[in-house]
Amino acid sequence: MNIICAYPVNLDAVYDLEEERISRFIQSADPSRIKIKLVSSIKSREDLISSLFYCIQHGSGAEILVQSQRLAEEIEASFSWQFHLGGNAGIMANLLASLGARPILNAPALEPRLAALLDPGVGIPVSGSLMEPILAAERQGTRSEVLHFVFQFKEKDCIPFPQGPIAAAKDNRFIATYDPVNTKMASSQDFDTYSQDHIQEIDGAILSGFHLAPLDQYREIFSPRIEQIRGWREANPDLLIHLEMGSFQSPEVIRHFLSLLGRIPPDSLGLNEDELDAATAKCPYPDILPSSAPADISGSHWQERMQKAAGLKKDLGIFRVSVHTRDYILSIMDEGKLTAREELLALQKGADSAAALAATGSAKGMPPDEANPTGLEAQREFCQQGAIAANGGRGATLQRNGLVVSLMPSLLAREPKITVGLGDTATAATFYHEMQAIKKSHI
Repeated sequence: MNIICAYPVNLDAVYDLEEERISRFIQSADPSRIKIKLVSSIKSREDLISSLFYCIQHGSGAEILVQSQRLAEEIEASFSWQFHLGGNAGIMANLLASLGARPILNAPALEPRLAALLDPGVGIPVSGSLMEPILAAERQGTRSEVLHFVFQFKEKDCIPFPQGPIAAAKDNRFIATYDPVNTKMASSQDFDTYSQDHIQEIDGAILSGFHLAPLDQYREIFSPRIEQIRGWREANPDLLIHLEMGSFQSPEVIRHFLSLLGRIPPDSLGLNEDELDAATAKCPYPDILPSSAPADISGSHWQERMQKAAGLKKDLGIFRVSVHTRDYILSIMDEGKLTAREELLALQKGADSAAALAATGSAKGMPPDEANPTGLEAQREFCQQGAIAANGGRGATLQRNGLVVSLMPSLLAREPKITVGLGDTATAATFYHEMQAIKKSHI
């Protein structure tokens, strides 16, 4: 299968939170300007610390743009980083290549260190043909690096603060991004030409990066990308298109992004629980569960999220919406294109790939055996409300009012080696197996 992967790919500079290092960084800042809140953009060390502390305290994730190269250089010099492949498109392309697909990756700033992290099976368009990443980097001769600073923290990590220590509510990460290439959703001319010329040979497109657009430029950045995707759709109506949300800079940008989707339209939309809350802040949602359903008692908020996902799907008029959380994956889709069994199997493949990445550092590794207890409790409650459990496996589905509603518990990585890219990994693996099922049904 040929699958377009766009738009962001970059190096992730990853730092596992360490009290001594972060303490020195805090001491170099002005404590009176640290406010434990998410800022709209990072213009100072104090802004970074404020947002990082907020995420630690709430156990939430976020990605916020760093506003100057000088500050980015200060951040890079302040910590000992480990470098990994980053960017939604890059992570998903690597996973798809490992599964046997042929990803076609947009990589306008492909330098040697980044290229070395990409699977040789990832195709980079160069002069009308696809090349392996290393060869493409040599041909392009790019020297600029695109770095995202990822601060990983684990549940109960404790960070000193003048007003008292701050303990992490749960495992997560905060990302500070200085990336003038991906924040503009840049694409190479080679990618643009190849994707348009070969669109009839391409089976799917898995797309993200809209969340990186800065507040003062997002309208002019979104427009050409939406038109490009719409052009692919018009040239190949059978193209399966999935858009992945990301952590947007403001509700205003989210509303504008969602308002544009009708121009394409995509087949499915993926997001995590924080992004779901932001996307549905003003979206009414229908009751897709029995009206007598009890209040959510598992603490996982699965019922509320399921209802919100259904409302978002209805509001956008698309085939499918999926929500990936650390405890489970939810999917709401129309009947017809995939069976309930096929969707549940695809979700299991996605959840297991993400768990393998978390536990071993590689999506190809052995996933842990233990199912997430919160996810299992959500499944149990879902079955009490009429859902049917998978035969001999995890997960359950409910078919109601023309919808297939699925819930797949995650696997539990108790000592995660990595927390970045788990959602992208789950999304790409799920997408691949959905495409396999759809293609098989058309043979």
